[in-house]
Parts: sequence; structure tokens; C-alpha cells
Amino acid sequence: MRSTFVCSALLAVSMASAVEAQTLRGRVVDSETGEPVQLAYVGLLQEGRDMVVAALAGTGGEFEITAPEAGGYFLYISRTGYETLMDGVFDLGDGGVFDLQVGLRPAPIALEESLVVESARQDVSPLEANGFYDRAIMGQGTLLIREQIQRLAIDKVTDAFRNIPRIEIDQSRPLTGSPDVMANPAIWNWRGGRKCSPTLYVDRHVVAAGGTMTVRPDDYMTPSEVEAIEIYTRSSEVPVGFDEISNCGVVLVWTRLR
Repeated sequence: MRSTFVCSALLAVSMASAVEAQTLRGRVVDSETGEPVQLAYVGLLQEGRDMVVAALAGTGGEFEITAPEAGGYFLYISRTGYETLMDGVFDLGDGGVFDLQVGLRPAPIALEESLVVESARQDVSPLEANGFYDRAIMGQGTLLIREQIQRLAIDKVTDAFRNIPRIEIDQSRPLTGSPDVMANPAIWNWRGGRKCSPTLYVDRHVVAAGGTMTVRPDDYMTPSEVEAIEIYTRSSEVPVGFDEISNCGVVLVWTRLR
């Protein structure tokens, strides 16, 4: 993969500093214009090329990712309309911060006029086609991408919901139901001083209306199937096109296999 890697004089650090660093922090910009590249997908790969941690760059191109342990890592950055970048190896140690600025090279797609519509559809990822990145720009709700979910959701999808404001994980068991259902935790949202369940969507389809009805996301998917999750606990945050059926917030799940 061709890439352009730019470290500005202001942010450049020596490799000796990199050895002491565990966190990579910086900014993704267009290598030609210098403008920030918002919502780029930034991750660290181990030398076996397994992604170990990832996040979305902010609207100003800023990012910060921390290696789970000391070792050698490749930096991976991807964004539609740009050449994918992979650079390294970075030797990250037990503490400190390694600052850098990264330039992505634009990758315009030359197409015949008759193929523009069809090819454009093929180039758009499912998350982008469903407005995930547009909603991320707005900065509302809590958005989790696959690597974050895999790191947090060791056994169940609901593990990824822990520490999200206003969301509560209920691991009590219902008195009736199949063993599988009884094993799955429920999610609750606090609305107006009362506890209720948010409406659950999976790939744009309502699978649980919520409200007073218990919602158990693990009834419908496993962590390995999930590409991204969006959690909106306030009515003012709920995206257009996703009805808050229960008047108790909305959870959108985007899967990899469906």
C-alpha cells in the first residue's frame, strides 16, 4: 500500500522518545492541502498484522490511541477517498506520549461516465452508506467501532455498554424463559427518573421496542458479528429515521455478517 507519512518539525520526536512511549497522539491531514481528515480510522497492528486497538479521528483529524502493552506496532490509517497508510514498526514502551502528524495522500477514482453510479455504491462502506460517519461528526450519543467492541465485549455484546452514561446493565434473571434468554443481561436507560429500555435496531430493523419490555441485545448477536454500535439516551440525540418507539432512547447495532 502506498502512503505518505509526514511528521512536522513541531511534533517530530526522536526514536529514543518513541521507545519510552505507549500512546500515539496526533493529527491526520490531507498531504496536499494540509486540511484535517476527519473521522479517519486509526489503529495499531501487531507485527502479525492483528489489529489490537483502533478509534476514529475527530472532526479536526485529531486522534489518540494507547497500546495495550509494550511492543512493536504498525500504525494503520484508512479513510474513503485516500490511500490507506501503514507505517512502522513503532516500539512502544510503558509510558509517555509519542506525538506525530500524518499526511494521507488523496486517491481520486477515475471512472467512465456510464460506471459512475454503480462504482460509487461499491466504494461506500456499509457504515458510511447508513450515515454512521455523518452522525459521528455531530458528536451526539456514544459511538463504538469494532475494535473497541472486541476489546470491551469479551463474552457478550452488553459488556461494551458498561460505563456509558445513563445506561445500566441488569444481570438479574427472569423467572421464565429458555436457558439462553435467561443467561443474557438486559440494558436499561434512565429517563425522567425512571428506568426503561431503549429501542433496539439491528441493521435498521427494529428487533425490540423497549419501554417496559426488557431488551437483551445478546439475544440477537455475538460480539464477533458487530461492526459498530450507537447509543442515544436522550430524545434530542436520536437520529432522524430511527423512531424512539419506547420514548426511552435508541440503540443502533450494525453487524458484519448481515
